[in-house]
Amino acid sequence: MSLPAPADGSAPGYFGVYPAFVTDIVDERRLGRVEVRFPWLGRDGDRDVRAWATLCSPYADDEQGLLVLPEVGSQVVVAFEAGNPRRPYVLGAAWNGRTALPHGPEDANNLRALRSRAGSRLEFDDSRGAAKVRITMASGHEVTLDDATQQVTIRHSGGCVVRLTPTAVEVQANVSVDVKAPVVAVNAPLATFSGLVKCGTLVTEQVVISPAYTPGAGNIW
Repeated sequence: MSLPAPADGSAPGYFGVYPAFVTDIVDERRLGRVEVRFPWLGRDGDRDVRAWATLCSPYADDEQGLLVLPEVGSQVVVAFEAGNPRRPYVLGAAWNGRTALPHGPEDANNLRALRSRAGSRLEFDDSRGAAKVRITMASGHEVTLDDATQQVTIRHSGGCVVRLTPTAVEVQANVSVDVKAPVVAVNAPLATFSGLVKCGTLVTEQVVISPAYTPGAGNIW
C-alpha cells in the first residue's frame, strides 16, 4: 500500500513520533536511509505500508561519521518532516519487551556498554575509584584498562597475556615469544635469564664469567 498524500490539506499531518519496524537496510541510492514498515498505517487486510526513511546519526558528514545500522526487524522511532508522511526520519531504536537489554539496569548506573550481535562488547565502568574500560569477544579475547589496579591487560582466549603495570611489562606465552627486527636493543643495567641461552653469533666488548660457569656443561663453551 502506498503512503498517504503529503500534509497539504488533503490528508492529515503526522506530527509527533511513531513506531516502525526496519524491513531493509541496503539503500541502493546510498542516501543513508533504511526501509521501515508502519504497522499502524493502512487498512485492515493491508497494513504493509513502507517507506525509505533517513537515518539520523550523532555525526554525519562527507565520507565520515558514525554509521550504526539497525537490524532488520528492529523497532525504531520515526518522525515526519513537517508532518509529511513521505518524509520520514528514523530518530533511534527502542526495546519493546520482546528484545532483551544487553545488561540489566542498576541504581548506581555505573555501566555503559555497546554489544554487537556476535557478542563483542565495549564496556565503560564508571565505579568511583575503580573506573574500567573493557573490550571483549564471545571467544574470550579481552582488553582491559583498569584504574583500580593501574594495569592494562591484553588477554588471548588461549591463555597468552600481555600486562602493563606502572613499573613493569609482563608477557606470558604458552609456547614461545618471537621478536623479529633488523636490530633489537636491550638497554638495562641487569638482564637475567633462566635456563639455556642460545645464539648463532655472539660479539662482545667485555665478558664477565661467573665462578659458577663450567665450560662444556650443557654443551655451552
